[in-house]
This record gives sequence, structure tokens and C-alpha cells, in this order.
Amino acid sequence: MTNLDRRLYEIGMKILNEENIDGAHAGNIVRVDVQDKDYQKFSYIYKEFLTDRNNEVEIYTNLKDSIMAFNKVVKVWSTSPQAILMYDFKSPLKNAFENLPKEDKRILIEKILGRFLEIHSINHSQNTFELPIHQITSEWYEWCLDQLNKLCSRNQWADTDWIETLHYSYKQLDLVNYNPRSPLVLTHGDPHLDNIFYHEDQVWFIDWEWTAIGTPLRDITIMLQDIYDSELIQYVKNLYRIILNNSKFNLNTEDYSHDFHYMYIDHTAMMLAWEIEKYFQGYTSEEKIQKIIAFKIEEIKRTTNEELKIINKRVR
Repeated sequence: MTNLDRRLYEIGMKILNEENIDGAHAGNIVRVDVQDKDYQKFSYIYKEFLTDRNNEVEIYTNLKDSIMAFNKVVKVWSTSPQAILMYDFKSPLKNAFENLPKEDKRILIEKILGRFLEIHSINHSQNTFELPIHQITSEWYEWCLDQLNKLCSRNQWADTDWIETLHYSYKQLDLVNYNPRSPLVLTHGDPHLDNIFYHEDQVWFIDWEWTAIGTPLRDITIMLQDIYDSELIQYVKNLYRIILNNSKFNLNTEDYSHDFHYMYIDHTAMMLAWEIEKYFQGYTSEEKIQKIIAFKIEEIKRTTNEELKIINKRVR
């Protein structure tokens, strides 16, 4: 009997079918159809964590009351192998989002931002479980730089100007020494569209491994990593400022822009490095990775220039 068989048996469930979910995951993930003692059938996701990527177990155990409205975790196993059982939300938003009409994308984004506001409005000061404070470091810059260097050494189509763009942005803005201007809130920490689902007329979030206290712009700029439309990105940026201010966060336009620009650049570097890694692992085609890099490098350039305009205007 496997760990999965035994564990489900102990909570009164019989496995009807199971399917391994392949991909670049931080653990072993299985979709499982079960039947309980009352012969009711359910579809769940069972996730066993790698020993060095098991922070979610602590999060789900200690922040259950705060985040239970945003996910449907049924059971947490803190003994080895550490694992969780959660409802199967089917397909993540990333799979469908790209092909939606722009107006439908806007409607869906508004719903996601509404759920972000709920997360960011949680009174985390009452939690006895101490969360880390998110801060920009050199980690994503160094990883992205390393990935771009590898890419340039292996592929003739790779452009060393990409490296110069990244270096210029972090140096000119002194990115790694930035301190957020907005109030610090509870953040999900990894809400790209593979981790966001729309199920039963509600937005849900999985993978809370990187949950931390930080600027609300942390979550927004990570979500934007799966949106390849500069106009839509600007729409999200403007809309969430309005949403925050309507909820009495009272963040002025300039401070909001600073937080957005710095977080967006750092997370674009992070996701660019990850997209290149997926290409190295064979999950992404050469044609697709070239389009991804071209867009994200251009976004880093554009956002850097926008931030420098604000800085230079203030200096004058």
C-alpha cells in the first residue's frame, strides 16, 4: 500500500482512479478520484513535498484561519513524507487566459484583483506565526543574469544586449536597496496564473509556499508575469491603485508607482529566469522562449524608463 493509499484509507476514502501530473513542480503531484464511506465521489489533488520545499505545510497549518477562504485544503500531513490534499480546481487560468477576448480578460482580472484585496486586507498582526518580510535582494537578478549568460553561450540567436538591459536596470535604480512605500500586508507570494483558478464562480489560489509580509504590489506584479499585453498591464496597474485607495489604504500615486516599478522589474527578472529554465528542461519551444524574452526585456526597459522619469522629475 502506497503512502497515498494508506493516508486516504485512514480518513475513510477509497481511491477510484489516480493520475500523476507531470511538469516542473516542487514535489510529487497526483490527481485522485475518491469515494467516501457514504459513496460520494470527489476529485482531489495530493501533493507530496520535496524535503527542501515543504514550507507550505507550515503555512497551511499555522495560517489556516487566515487563508482558508482562498484555497480548499482538506488535509495536511506534517509527518514524513509531508503532503497536502486539496480540492481539484481543474485547469489553471493560464491555460485559458491567453485566448480570451480582451474584455473578458479585463472582467477576469477585476475578479482576481478583488480577491487580492481580500488577502491584502487580512489583519496579519493577530497571527502568532511569524512570517518573513519580503524584500528585494540580488537573488533574481543574479539568477536571471546567469540564465541569460548560459543562453548566450548555447544559442546564436541570443542577444548579449539582454544582459546589458538587466544590468542597467538594477544598477540605475539601485533595485536591491529599495524599501517599499506602501503599507505591509499579507501576500500570497507566487500568484502567477498557473497558481490561480476560477472554480464555482470564485477565484482560488494554490501554492502558498512563498507567503510573506510585503507590499501588495508584490502579488500584482507576479500575476502580471503571465500577461503579454502592455496595455492590459497598464490597466492592472491603474485599477489596483484605485481599488486600494477605495479601501482606505491611502497610498499616493507616486509611492504606488515606485512600488509597482521596482517589484515589477524584479519579478520580471525572476520569471524570465524561470522561463529560460523551462526552455532548458524542454518544456518550452525555441520559438516561444524567444517571444517571451523579447517581451520581458522590453518591459524591463519600459518600466525602468518610467521610474527614472519620476526620479529625475523629483530631483529637479
